[in-house]
Amino acid sequence: MNESEYRKIKFTINKHLDLNLEFYKSNQMMRRLGGFTSRVGATSIDEFCGLIASDAKVREMLMDFLTINVTEFFRDKRHFDALRSKVLPEILQKNPRPRIWSAGSSKGAEAYSVAMMIEEIAPGTKARIFGTDIDARMIALARAGGPYPDAEAKNITESLRRKFMEQRDGGYFVVPEIRSKVVFKEQNLLTDEFDRNFDLIMCRNVVIYFSDAAKLELNNKFSKSLKPGGILFIGGTETILNPQDVGFERDGAAFYRKENTPGRIRQAA
Repeated sequence: MNESEYRKIKFTINKHLDLNLEFYKSNQMMRRLGGFTSRVGATSIDEFCGLIASDAKVREMLMDFLTINVTEFFRDKRHFDALRSKVLPEILQKNPRPRIWSAGSSKGAEAYSVAMMIEEIAPGTKARIFGTDIDARMIALARAGGPYPDAEAKNITESLRRKFMEQRDGGYFVVPEIRSKVVFKEQNLLTDEFDRNFDLIMCRNVVIYFSDAAKLELNNKFSKSLKPGGILFIGGTETILNPQDVGFERDGAAFYRKENTPGRIRQAA
């Protein structure tokens, strides 16, 4: 795939999927799209763009491929243990009605994981939990509370499973009590405005293919959306270089705290 062909694909994807690949690392994305083109049987870039325009199934497959809809409850147990034992108790002590956001929430497993934990450690807490994702189909599954296959539910403890999950045809479903605690909506993290005054933002394993400039801009926006002292929870293999540039200080593996008196936030180039 050459640069001219990649520009055509970017235009077509932006037009038909409303997804701007300018925010992604171009070399990685070109390699990934080259493999995907072969997977759907296209023998040329023109044919591939034609399939995107005309075939809803190809668009669905492509959206799944580009947005990496890999999710599971309590992913990275060590970090969720830290969230349960340290981060959430501190947040709940400061605010009995915390605002929590799962950004890039896919099917909602992460948002529901936090809702279960809060109900377990502080029953009746009126937490306001939000989940957002660019993929409308994922949001629909999240609002339905499932189904989640065994592989996505494997980290749920037996105690939480008995309290908060129902096993039916097709997999596990979150019980209505927990579903009612989370509000899901569509959102494009790269272009849409963010709400403010969050105590905790989770954005985990979402930005792997984003360009450095896009990551910087996104972390700027997360910093502005958190309360002073609020926490950003990222993926276990991710890191923020120079977190002070976006108003954060590291607070343990996968956790960053917004400075109470943040300095100048650097703008993306």
